[in-house]
Amino acid sequence: MIAFFVAGEPIPKGSTRAFVVKGKPIITNANRRTKDWEMRIATEAQAVCQSITDEAVTVSVNFMLQRPKSLPKRTQHHMKRPDIDKLLRAVLDGITGIVIRDDSQVVGIFAQKRYAQVGERTGADVTVEFIPTSIIGRGNDD
Repeated sequence: MIAFFVAGEPIPKGSTRAFVVKGKPIITNANRRTKDWEMRIATEAQAVCQSITDEAVTVSVNFMLQRPKSLPKRTQHHMKRPDIDKLLRAVLDGITGIVIRDDSQVVGIFAQKRYAQVGERTGADVTVEFIPTSIIGRGNDD
């Protein structure tokens, strides 16, 4: 298992668009800030991970987002943009090639997004748990 914290405002992975210019494919991302956020994730992952795994993994991510000052105190849940699935895409792309070879190795995900508490840093707590191949698909052998 590895765990790390990525400080900063979590940035969603925007939709990608592809088009052809003078016979060459061009791929763009709708959110320009995504690459910097993915690089921060990759940097933090490199600090705690010794080698890339080929095993199945589960990924848990707790996103802490900035609470707007105008938001009423009674509002507890972060039900606005960014969407949690797009936040997750940025994390998975950030750990690919550092912790895992491909995001197809992820067999389970737990994620939540919430407003950061007073005095708490915004960012993402990421935990990757390795599942040994020997226990995948194991049934009751009794």
